[in-house]
Amino acid sequence: MKVILSRSARSARLTAHFDLEFPKKPQTAPYYCYKHRRTCKPTDNAAQFLKRYGVDTLKRIREFDSLQTEAQIKIIEGDSRNAEFPQHDLVITSPPYVGLIDYHEQHRYAYELLGLHWKADKEIGAAANGKSQKAVTEYVNNMIESFRNVKRSLSPAGRMVVIVNDKLELYDNIREEAGMKLDARVERHVNRRTGRRSGDFFESVLIWTRK
Repeated sequence: MKVILSRSARSARLTAHFDLEFPKKPQTAPYYCYKHRRTCKPTDNAAQFLKRYGVDTLKRIREFDSLQTEAQIKIIEGDSRNAEFPQHDLVITSPPYVGLIDYHEQHRYAYELLGLHWKADKEIGAAANGKSQKAVTEYVNNMIESFRNVKRSLSPAGRMVVIVNDKLELYDNIREEAGMKLDARVERHVNRRTGRRSGDFFESVLIWTRK
């Protein structure tokens, strides 16, 4: 029920549909919606979302129940720089960017509803730290430390798949310092987005292997 409430809280906020990621002030009056290309009204009743997500959650649980196998799944809550990972063959990750998002603040409602530990000071590349050269250097060092830690449990023939918009061109250095080599690179056009930012962009899908 708390998970359903958390999903509903994200949708029922008084903010524009195209500004869910970085709302700056409450949206209390009708507005032109750049996402839907029409005039939208702000949410004034959360009941519709509670019903929608309640039904959707039951549907997902039933579907999962019909598909689940005996495969073992382990969830680790920890810091990627020092968490102990089990032996693995593949890593798929989309790292945070430098000075773009404060993830704890963006999901504060979920942290409070679900009683999660508040660790905003541990975020890598948090927006609160800015985009100064000092912040960039700290980000690079933290990401190198993270990848080195993950690599310790990676099998000799294992791969890391890193999805990132590397506009600051940091990841060649991060990869080198982490002791990985570039096996392949695929460019992905990002053109379906919930938020409104300046134009479309491309993400790089970097496939790394051990040196």
